[in-house]
Amino acid sequence: MAGWDLDRLGQRLYRWAAFTADRRILTTLVLLVGFALFGPVAGFVLPTAKNPLADSSPTISLVSALLSGTFFLFSIVVTVNTLFVSQQQHPLGQQFGRVQSVVEYRRQLEDVVDTEHVPAEPDALLRLLSGSILRRAQYVEEEIGAADFELREDLDGYVETLAEETGEMNRGLEDAETTLDVVLATMDYDHDKQIHDLRAIRVAHADDLDAQTAERIDEMLRLLQYAATAREYFKTLYTREDLAALSRDLVLTAVPTAAIVAAFMHFLNDLPDSNLLVVGVEAVAFAPFVLVGAYVLRVTLVNSAQPAAGQFVVGDDRGDIEGIPDGD
Repeated sequence: MAGWDLDRLGQRLYRWAAFTADRRILTTLVLLVGFALFGPVAGFVLPTAKNPLADSSPTISLVSALLSGTFFLFSIVVTVNTLFVSQQQHPLGQQFGRVQSVVEYRRQLEDVVDTEHVPAEPDALLRLLSGSILRRAQYVEEEIGAADFELREDLDGYVETLAEETGEMNRGLEDAETTLDVVLATMDYDHDKQIHDLRAIRVAHADDLDAQTAERIDEMLRLLQYAATAREYFKTLYTREDLAALSRDLVLTAVPTAAIVAAFMHFLNDLPDSNLLVVGVEAVAFAPFVLVGAYVLRVTLVNSAQPAAGQFVVGDDRGDIEGIPDGD
């Protein structure tokens, strides 16, 4: 029981650090832990250098290198932001086309789900899509009955997996307040595998499906495609928001960091010989790099956890569907 609790605590801590934590808070905690380890702890355990602020000390070389790196990192972010802003300056026709594509997406979705209006909120839209998909799957399951045992068995397994993923996603969407919350809630909702498995069922049992059931399956496939498209769009919005937040926070961090480190170097000869002072300045100098690492790590993990829609299903056990060869 204790081992299970520790595993669960570790998973929650990993999820917090990797995804949900405010990047500024995470950066501050990392720097505080580093300061504690290399300040009071290391200063107590290890022998202190005779003069860590001497001109030939490694501390001076490290702080100088970090100060140069801060200026270089700042210039890179400014360049990336300039390129990003320039890419957003589209001609009027392209801007109109982007708006029109969103309107057309909503119109087509309204036709499929048979409603006059689909919600604009990301969480409500995804709940509508997942609910419509699950209702059609349950309808197909009820219509088939016990007429075909193999078809029933394959469809029962598919609906069970679909219902489990839908319920988990909807629980995550209940408390979603930001675009990141929406993206994290859909992380385990595998559209590509669902589309692959449903197409496999339709192909394997094409002779056993009547026209109405086949139409329902086609609607499910279309809705799954709409859901995958929406998730990709929300993931793109999240990435843009996080990169914009990174640029803002880096500016607010790099400028004070450069000022503090520059003042440290300027008044070096007048400063007391203190290990805590040296470690404190080094922690401040590392702040921009830790901040960038925290943001980049989250963006990378989110995008790697959710492959782009339309990817091939890697590692899928295709032999689970009767009548579909497993490639051997």
